Amino acid sequence: MKRMFVSRRHALGILGAAVLMHPRFVLAQTGPDPVTLIGAFYDTLLDCMKRGPELGFDGRYQLIEPVLNQTFDVATMCKIAVGPEWTKMPGDKKGAVLVTFNKYMVTTYAARFKSFVAQEFKVGEAKPAGEGRVLVESKLIRSDGEPVELNYLFRLSNNAWRVIDIYLAGAISQMAQMRSDFAKTVTDGGPDALIASLEQKILDLKKES
Repeated sequence: MKRMFVSRRHALGILGAAVLMHPRFVLAQTGPDPVTLIGAFYDTLLDCMKRGPELGFDGRYQLIEPVLNQTFDVATMCKIAVGPEWTKMPGDKKGAVLVTFNKYMVTTYAARFKSFVAQEFKVGEAKPAGEGRVLVESKLIRSDGEPVELNYLFRLSNNAWRVIDIYLAGAISQMAQMRSDFAKTVTDGGPDALIASLEQKILDLKKES
């Protein structure tokens, strides 16, 4: 796979500049840095693409799930996507929504990254994004050479860097898009309606895979 890597020393230097603005993070950080995490996530997606038919949907799902949960702060992403209605949900309903949301996230990747036609992933730099957060820039190069910008917003969660939002085309917040999509369903029908909607989305994605 042809990829543009930032050296570990350079990446850590960038991260060091970011956390200097927030000294409490210096001692708290453990585990891989954001650039390394996105590189590993892309390696998994590329493996799924190259072995897509062999693995099938279930095989791709099993490969992606642990890596996605090591890279993304799914609980925070779910909370952002649900929006203000999240605070009104009882604890058991929050848990049920989170389980289904996690399944939906993994299913989305397992369904869409199923075939390889000379695509490339390129991982760029990690840049300070304010409030102790870091933005990792990356690109998916399609088979026709067209680049698609995918930028990942990280923050420290339980002493480890985790993604809390993805910016499509470099600027469009995926969590904001989801919040817009979910708003009417969760406002009108509550958590049960949202779970049913996500389960239907999962079924539709699996049909495409």
